[in-house]
Amino acid sequence: MTATLNARRDDVPEELKSSVDSLTDTLRAVAAPETKPQDRGAVTESAKALASTLGVIVDDGTPGGLRDQLTGLVKQVTAALEAGKEPDVPAEGRSRLFMVSTRTTSALDMIADTDTPQKVRKQLATIVEDLNYAMEHTNGGGETGRTGVPVSASIGYLVDSAPPQDSTGSNTAGQQESRSGNQRELLNRSERTGREMRRASDPDSSQEERSEARGEMRRQTARMKDEQREAAADQESTDAPLGEAAEGCANAIFNVVSERRLSNGLKDLTPQSWDSVGVKDFWKASADKKSMLDIRAFLRNDQNTHAPFLVEDLIVSLADFVRVDELNTDVGGSSAARCKQSAQYLEEKLGVIAGDWGDSDDSE
Repeated sequence: MTATLNARRDDVPEELKSSVDSLTDTLRAVAAPETKPQDRGAVTESAKALASTLGVIVDDGTPGGLRDQLTGLVKQVTAALEAGKEPDVPAEGRSRLFMVSTRTTSALDMIADTDTPQKVRKQLATIVEDLNYAMEHTNGGGETGRTGVPVSASIGYLVDSAPPQDSTGSNTAGQQESRSGNQRELLNRSERTGREMRRASDPDSSQEERSEARGEMRRQTARMKDEQREAAADQESTDAPLGEAAEGCANAIFNVVSERRLSNGLKDLTPQSWDSVGVKDFWKASADKKSMLDIRAFLRNDQNTHAPFLVEDLIVSLADFVRVDELNTDVGGSSAARCKQSAQYLEEKLGVIAGDWGDSDDSE
């Protein structure tokens, strides 16, 4: 990835060379063995998206206004990532900042696509910029930093969305109109919430202004979560096999739940060989067999390891971390649907209850 960025550096405008250097330095910093693999993976994913965006910026066919817009976003996201590698940033805030940056950079292709309506491109760009600004200035922590998780989940809904289809495969006009309306509401609300996040984290604002912004941020966040539930209800149900659904669910939960809660909550499932050292973090699940997931963990001695976990045991335990009404706002997008699909499969086929994830009325 650093080689790709170095190659891009020769072509980008002079004003972006320092951003490319900053991103390269961040990649090198997270390559250290003591870095959590999850953090390293998040930075790498963001770097890939940013490298792709740099390619659009240097393309002669890119309109000047879009080039300027993307240039500003590259600067802001790289600044947020650079802040995340500072040694005084708490581990949980760092992971949250890197994860949110990954979610926001997933929107860059949509912003760069000239087929995306101009208003939508502008709103998405504003959300990405404001969200990364807030995460940068709060080190991913505090109330403002935590709000970044549900706001970034909105981006997942918007990027993952696709026209609904009826049983014949053709678009259903009524469903399409309803979904488009819900998406517009979610986009508008997310933009307002991101704006208040930026105000609440702006070091040049007075204490009174920041307090007022935090109050408004809380109000907008509550409304945004309602709209995320509406967007989730519009999404197509997934028919992925249990192992694939459980993999997507577990990886999403590993991203949003703190390492301490994961380590404590999953200790009854871990192999005895891990217990003497202790687990620092769970960071990746891979579908192994229909009933098993291969789980990768980062131990407290900085060793990477993996072991098979029963799907039903893992999903039941993960459901204790995130309530079903929080899946849509914290996990977001297709991952929330995969968690609910996994739970419903276990309940229907095995009679195993995974918390409240099998509750089909959560979006009412």
